[in-house]
This record gives sequence, C-alpha cells and structure tokens, in this order.
Amino acid sequence: MMPLRLPSLIQAATLALVATVHGKTTHQPRVEGREYPTSGIQWQPCTADINAVAALPVDCGTLNVPLDYTAVDSTETLELSLLRVPAIKKPANHSILFNFGGPGLEVRHSLAQLADMLQVCVTGGEHDLIGWDPRGTANTFTFSCFANATGRAQIGSQFTLGNASDVARGQLWAAGKNYADACAEYPEAQERAPLIGTSFTARDAMQIVDAVEKDGLLRYWGLSYGTDLGATLAALFPERVEKLIIDGVFNPIQYFYERTDKEGYASADDTFSEFFRQCVATPEVCALAGNHPNATAKQLESATYDLIEELKFRPFAYDGSIIGYSELKSAIRFALYTPYTWLTLDSILDALLADPRNETLAGARILGYLSASLAGETTADDAGLGIECVDKAPRSNSFDVISAALDEAQSVSHLLGDTLAALVVTCAQWKLEPRERYIGGFARVKPRKPLFVIGNTYDSATSIKSARNISETIQGSVLLEHGGFGVRNPLEELLLPMFLSISAYSQVTDELTCFEQHTSIQQPSLCTARAIQNFFRNGTLPEPNTLCNPVNTPFEFAKFGPTWQDLFPQLGFESLSANDTKLAHVKRHGHTENALNCIGRRQNRAFY
Repeated sequence: MMPLRLPSLIQAATLALVATVHGKTTHQPRVEGREYPTSGIQWQPCTADINAVAALPVDCGTLNVPLDYTAVDSTETLELSLLRVPAIKKPANHSILFNFGGPGLEVRHSLAQLADMLQVCVTGGEHDLIGWDPRGTANTFTFSCFANATGRAQIGSQFTLGNASDVARGQLWAAGKNYADACAEYPEAQERAPLIGTSFTARDAMQIVDAVEKDGLLRYWGLSYGTDLGATLAALFPERVEKLIIDGVFNPIQYFYERTDKEGYASADDTFSEFFRQCVATPEVCALAGNHPNATAKQLESATYDLIEELKFRPFAYDGSIIGYSELKSAIRFALYTPYTWLTLDSILDALLADPRNETLAGARILGYLSASLAGETTADDAGLGIECVDKAPRSNSFDVISAALDEAQSVSHLLGDTLAALVVTCAQWKLEPRERYIGGFARVKPRKPLFVIGNTYDSATSIKSARNISETIQGSVLLEHGGFGVRNPLEELLLPMFLSISAYSQVTDELTCFEQHTSIQQPSLCTARAIQNFFRNGTLPEPNTLCNPVNTPFEFAKFGPTWQDLFPQLGFESLSANDTKLAHVKRHGHTENALNCIGRRQNRAFY
C-alpha cells in the first residue's frame, strides 16, 4: 500500500471545508413573482447513471431560466437539469421541491437515491417530488477557481485546523488570501461567481414552480443549507409560500450577515457528550464501554479530549502516515454525522484508549475516513466555497478582526470550533460579489402560510438552537424537535471533496454508510414522518415544540436498525413494500447501504 500524505491531506480537507427592510436585495431583479415567461418541462427517461441508483421510477427534464435576473435587457438563459419522482397515488397532489444541502451539492442523484424513503415514508406518496441541480453544482454552470486539480491541491495543502498549532491561524490567514486571490484572478470564476448566489437559486426555484404548478404556489423541503435557501424563498416570495419545511436549520442570519456560522456548532459538544452517555448505556454494543466497565461517560469523554490534545504534540506513525490532532479530530467530526458511523468512532476510540494502545487498528480506521486519492485528485470545482463566500456579506483585511471571530467560534464549541477557520478566513478575503444578495433580514418576514421548522436534538453542525431561533424569527413558524442524532455539516459539505476522490470515497462509503445525511430523515421516527405527511397532505402543523423520538437509540440503531423501509407497513404502504421491485431491490441490499443511500455517490465528483 502506498502511504498517504496525511499532513497535506488534512490541510486540504480543512479548506474544502445588515439591513432589516423586508424583501430588500443588493440589486433590483428584473422579475418579481411570475412576470418572466417560463417554458414547460418535457419529462423523459433519465440517463443510465441516475436510473442505476434510483429507488423508484424517475423522470428527467430541463428548464431554461434567466442567466442574470438583474440584466434587464439580456435574453441569455441557463438550462437547469431536473428530476421528478412521480406520485405513487394518482392524481398527484401538486409537486414538492427539494434541496438537500451544500451549498454546492447536487440534488438529482440524491433525490433518486432517497426516492422510496421520501415518497413512501415521509411525504405520503401523494406528490410529485422534484429536485434540480442548483447553478454552480454538478454540470449546471460549474464554478471553478483553478485550471486543474494540481493548482487547487497546491493551495489546499496550505490549510489546517485552527488550533492545530501555535501558528495555525497565521498560516490559515495567508492560505485564505491565496485561495480568494486565485478565485478572483481566474476568468471563469470572475464570470460565474456573481451569478451563483442563493438569491438567484431562489428565483430559479420559482421558475420551476411556475412551470409545474397552475396555482403558482411553492411547496418545498430544504435540508441543511437548503434551509438557507428556504428562508430566502420565504423572504423574497412570502405571498407564494404554500407549504415550506426547513429541516436541520443552518441559521440564515449568520450564513449571510456574520463572519462565522458559529451557532451551527452550539450542540456539538453536547452531541459528543451524548455519544459517551449512549455508549455507556449500551455496553453490549459499544466496545469502548464494554472494555472499560468501571468508567463513566464523563471519564471516557475527558480521556478522549486529553487524547486529542496529546496527539497534537505526540502523534503516531501508521503505514507511512502521521496520525495526530487534526486526523483524529477530523475522524470524530465525520463520525458524529450519523449514528451509522458511531460504531466506527467507537472502534477508533476503543483502540486509542486501550492499554496498550492499538495504533494499527486506530490508524486503519482513521485512514478509512481520511483516504485521499493516491493520485492527489480533488473535486472538479469550487462550488461549495464559492457559493458561500459569494453569499456571505462581511469582508475584512484585518487578521485581528478575524482572529476575534474565530475566538467566538471556539467559545461555542470546544470540540469543533476551530474547524470553521478555513471557511472564515477565505470568505473574509473574498473579492467576487454577487449580482444580487438578499439583505432584508428575516425578522419581518411573514409568509402566506407558516413555515414548518424541524431540528435534531443532538446535531453537531445545524443545532436545535438555530431551529428555535429561526422559528421565533420568521413570523408564524412552528418548530418540531426530532429527538435524534446526526448532521450533515454544512462546512464539511465544502471540505470533504478537497481530499476524498470518488474512488477513495466509494471504497469508504460501504463502511461509513451515508454519513452525509442528517435532519429528521437520519433516524426513523413514525411521529416525525406522520407530522410531515400531515403537513404536505392537508397543511396541518404539529403543536409548537412537539418532541418526536426515533424508534431506537443510536447504538442500537447503528447495529440493528430499523430502516425507513422497515416502517413502510406502519406508514400505509405494506403492499408497495412487498411488491414494488425497486423497493425489493433496495431491501435486499442491506439497510445501512440503502436506508439513506449516499448523496452523489455515483457522481463523477465527491458529494458534499
């Protein structure tokens, strides 16, 4: 086995990591509401790569939308690629639009892979489900700052975690400037960056609504970054909101208007603590507790923090690589995404806290998370970082100002606060501005129909605090707390492709099993599923602050399930579960692989 260059790998991984007037944007768009004429969508069979991963029959189509909504006299258009999962029950009760997160994450493959769970379990089978690859993602107006992977890797290798050393912040500041300058100087980035922001993507969404809905009303479910898009839709088009869910909330106020998205990590330390509490509660499943029968959860957690700090100064060698602070912290960060990977985190910590330490097992497990292409491949574009930095308004050329912002992030989460650093230093020095940015704030937003807000109790990147805050900010919103675990870290959606090639990723995903998913769909809950079904079926909202618990505890869930497919009969689809050939195929191939199949896995790029 050729040794991996982990120091550079971790540095690259770390990189690829206001006004209050209602409805105000930085530039006046040329369209409001339904003034721009849209062509219909001609649905046709999808390509083989999509059909190969689709859990239900799907259709594909395209739609031309304005390239620049602020260019009054321009006739230039952009072709959006769409996917539809037709309703199981006919006739369809309108269409629901989806965005699974990012920014920079494709949607069509994701929707195809999650079609059975979303159509059968959660939306009730009565709606057409529609996803589109947003501008800047997949093959839609791809955004890149480099001519090739070599240039990207050269700058990416300059990044590190914020507390990896005494000089890490200074190094990050310089690396962020190098990255921002590279984007500002690359012709394609100069041309496309102004056109890939969230405001334009929101307007694209409404063009789709105009093409598929006779009533012109929006029905939408956004997850992770998709909640920022959802909040923007509610702000720009409040009169057109019919049914809108934001799930796994990434605080839009911090996303657009503040230097750090620190509130996302408000539950990170509690989630890590809960990992140990759940471990000790199920020693028959969690080896760390089983092999330390006299240790409390607090003692195991404290020992792990000591271990992280120790590895900063005394890393160990494994198979030609060095495993230290950044490597272990990155593995922990990824493993907290979903209970599916808690058993792998358990095995890593059990090996490292053993006496004697089993560095061979721990090193192999950690490399399983951080495997990079031996050829040094990286993602083919810079969409995630580009979209977020275009969207984020604050800029600064002061290291001291940004260092203070990083201190604030660290104070929110001891465990993960320093993982925000690469994004913060890059966006602060970003030079490419959007043609339109929503600057109206969200406190005065009052959509036509109330928003349905969902947050996980233990979410290490899109905290329940963010869900509560936005539900109290956007008027009329109702919060449901899903008592589950797991995230798709919006920052990791930027970072992961910097070091996981598709070949390395596909090798690792059988073990990691869909660690990108989070929100209410991460751990099955009949209570949550029925609440969402009722909302999309008849507009019924749950009682404010309803708590819905998953059907199993995290370690038991990771070991034994059940999957969403196992719950089909209880959600009214027993005959479909038994007879549909696609679903039978899904169930035959194992619950961890298919219950929440990995977003973008079969793309020619790593997903975020």
